[in-house]
Parts: sequence; C-alpha cells; structure tokens
Amino acid sequence: MIIESTISQREFTRHALSRYFRRPIFYVFAFVAAILTAFVIYDPSIPQAPALLGGWIPFLVYAITGFVLIQRQSRNRDLPIYQPTRYELGRETLIVSARSGRSEIPWSKVRAWRKLGGVYELQLINGQVLLISARAIGPRQVGAFERMLRNRIEPKPEPGVFDEPAA
Repeated sequence: MIIESTISQREFTRHALSRYFRRPIFYVFAFVAAILTAFVIYDPSIPQAPALLGGWIPFLVYAITGFVLIQRQSRNRDLPIYQPTRYELGRETLIVSARSGRSEIPWSKVRAWRKLGGVYELQLINGQVLLISARAIGPRQVGAFERMLRNRIEPKPEPGVFDEPAA
C-alpha cells in the first residue's frame, strides 16, 4: 500500500497540543492546583492567596507557554513535517520518502500506532513519531490500512525511566 501524505498546519497544531498536554508534568501541575484549591475550600484557616497562587500559577504558565510555543512553531513552513511524504507499507518494512531523504524502517522498529486528531501517529522505538494525515487515506482504504497496522505492529511498552536507550 502506498500513501502520499502532507500534514496541514491545523493537523500539526492539534497533534502537537495533544502530545504536549498528555505529558506527565501537566498532570502533576493540575493535581497540585486541584489539591491546593480543595484545601482552601475545606479549611478557611489556610491563607487563600498564597495557596491558590502557588498551585495555579505554575499550571497556567505551563499551559499558556506550551500553547504559545506550539502556535509559533506551527507557523514555520520550513518544518520537514509539512513536506509531501510518501509512505510505502510493505510486508517487512515501511519506506518513508520525502525531499529531505528516504528511510527504510523495519516493522519491528515501530512501537505502536494510534489515530489522533485527524492523523495516524506511528511511534518508533527510538522515540521518533511519523504522522500520516487521515485525509490521505481514501474511505475504502481505511479498513485495510488499519488492519495492516494491527497485523504489522506488535505493541511494545513505553521505555521506563531507568531503561537503557534503544540503539
């Protein structure tokens, strides 16, 4: 199966924001803000301003900074993600071709896949992510494409904090 895909600015932005807000640090900031807010609500003796500011300012700074940085990055039309890319899905390998080069990736090097925000995300073992626009796949091909991904990609666990990096 051959797929010619180009990621739009909107798809890139939605995908990048989704990944940014799935990071564990986002949940840590949200949890701390929620706990401090709960303490202020249930115990009026706690100084309200320092508790609320101490929880909500880091959370809001993280969220707003991420949003602004991703919006700014998405306007850079020179990013390789915006190049037309050709994906050749073979029995043993995935061949990715763009103006910047060509890569042959064995299916064993692909950790997982998911459909997210109008794109198919293929996660490689080395941490890289390949994006294929869902618009590039015809309605009749979607079933065959997803079946092929399920059959070729054996889900692998995320690397742990103390795991050695993949070679």
